[in-house]
Amino acid sequence: MPELPEVETIRRSLAFLCGARIRHVDMRREDVVRSKDYDFKELYGQKIEDIGRRGKFLILKLEKDLHIILHLGMSGRFFVVEEEILIDQPHIHCIIYLDNAYKLVYQDPRRFGGIWLVKDRESFFSCMGKEPLHDDFNCAYLSEIAKRHKTAIKSLLLQQKVVAGIGNIYADEALFASGIRPDRKACSLTHDEVEALCKAIKEVLLRSIEAKGTTFRDYRDGYGRKGNFQNFLAVYGREGEACPRCGAKISREKIGGRSSYFCPECQK
Repeated sequence: MPELPEVETIRRSLAFLCGARIRHVDMRREDVVRSKDYDFKELYGQKIEDIGRRGKFLILKLEKDLHIILHLGMSGRFFVVEEEILIDQPHIHCIIYLDNAYKLVYQDPRRFGGIWLVKDRESFFSCMGKEPLHDDFNCAYLSEIAKRHKTAIKSLLLQQKVVAGIGNIYADEALFASGIRPDRKACSLTHDEVEALCKAIKEVLLRSIEAKGTTFRDYRDGYGRKGNFQNFLAVYGREGEACPRCGAKISREKIGGRSSYFCPECQK
């Protein structure tokens, strides 16, 4: 599933489309539209004023307080091509034609993602936690939440109402970088450990954004290019391989139903 760095990379690769207007929308599968009431004709002529991100969601801000919000689920892609290029790939669910000779394409083989047409953006995201790259995601914030939870710290980090945008990959990588086992009870973490974890989360996410995200199979940026951070992962997906810090074998365990990778020696 694309996580914060992947969605942020897509956002950056599509930013040049700001200022373009929507000419036509070809909606091929209406069941990927999650809004209860929608009319895509309402988008015709609307200018893309900004392309943003909230957690794992991509946001196209239009005029008149309209927003197209997308979630890529497990296998979704959102990319741009020149209008004259024929799209003959399977699982294309929506094509947005722009007035600048480009078109935006939403593709999702497994259809775990979705599209929303939203006017009240703040209400839509009201239950989401803080953005981990913002200054207000800090030790004080995470400590206050962690001390109230006996759940595993890995599971807590995956809750989007706590921190927006972190998934399996970057939770494991941040916990390794901070030396914390993923199955530790959140409430057992010391102040120094939470501080180290907050720092590690920010650093890992920024490093991945710099590397254009992680591609194992499906993820591509807005131009169809693969990410590169998979070449720098310390523990995720590396069961049985040597820990880059101490040489011990990396372990994999199920925590909250999710495969979690960690070093049994380095992480305490």
